Amino acid sequence: MAKLNIFFKTGSLLMVALALALPAQSSAGRLYKWTDEEGRIHYADSIPPEYVKQEHSKLDERGIVVDRIDAAKTKQQLQLEAIQRRLQQEQQALIDQQKAADRVLLRTFRSEDDIIMARDGQLRAVDLTILMTQTNIKRIKNSLLEMQQNAAALELSGETPSPDYLAQIDRKRQALKAAYQSIVKREQDKNRIRTAFARDQARFRELKHLSASQSKDGEAGTDKTGGTQERPLNNVFECSGNDSCNSAWSRAKRFLRNHATTPVKMLATNIVMTGPPVDDHDISITISRIRNPDKRGTVIFMDLQCKDSPAGNAFCNSKKITGVKRGFIEALSEHPTSPDKQ
Repeated sequence: MAKLNIFFKTGSLLMVALALALPAQSSAGRLYKWTDEEGRIHYADSIPPEYVKQEHSKLDERGIVVDRIDAAKTKQQLQLEAIQRRLQQEQQALIDQQKAADRVLLRTFRSEDDIIMARDGQLRAVDLTILMTQTNIKRIKNSLLEMQQNAAALELSGETPSPDYLAQIDRKRQALKAAYQSIVKREQDKNRIRTAFARDQARFRELKHLSASQSKDGEAGTDKTGGTQERPLNNVFECSGNDSCNSAWSRAKRFLRNHATTPVKMLATNIVMTGPPVDDHDISITISRIRNPDKRGTVIFMDLQCKDSPAGNAFCNSKKITGVKRGFIEALSEHPTSPDKQ
């Protein structure tokens, strides 16, 4: 069959031209349409090899397009499409995860009151653990002070404490640091609980179409963007780097001397402790430098104690003590907004 090759710059009178130009025997065969690099449209019963991978169409004997073949995609186009498919799959996975989490949320809680009760229950459990740890801290501190006094008495009498006794004192110090580290972790757990439940509460309101004004509780707080924010701990200062932490530790010791009313009973490399409170308005402070395994840094923890009496407990809840506690982080910062006046 003779090869037919016709091209047009416009589509006007296309069907008429095809009818006149095509020989009778080609009506039963295939006809292809493609455009060259100059924009000219071609019709022929075969496609030149250089245009096979470009966009073209198949026409029937009446000149009607029966199939359209897209141009072969470049390597870059294929890569971009693969990236787009991966992103779409990841996006769909996130959507599916959120839908599953929403189903669990709605099955678990019937109302915001249920969410608040669950959150408060978890916080109370953590507070109970902290209270038990604080009781243990008092016991360890009293035992440690007694052991240090015994060691000092032996030295005054001309005797040297045995290595075993000194090792016991060191173990007590390590136990005290571990107890403080446990409190830091528990306080951080409380922040995570508040944050997680605040997210659940906000999502619950969205699913139930509740307005923000209908919220039953604002325990965790939200930032201006609507996201949750953790409460900072006013007795935990985080630092990184030896120079920065050493400077903060020096400021922490100065803070202790400025605010504690009982004398220093222990002065070690990573822990400074004043004596227990005797009067109802006494302030006992212990500071310790502790490694923070969660964030691979260091925290300086302050433990402030008042006398365990009705008047002492009232003093511990006074504005004065609240101000002391709130001033700890500010005092340890490199550039405090206001100097420590006490």
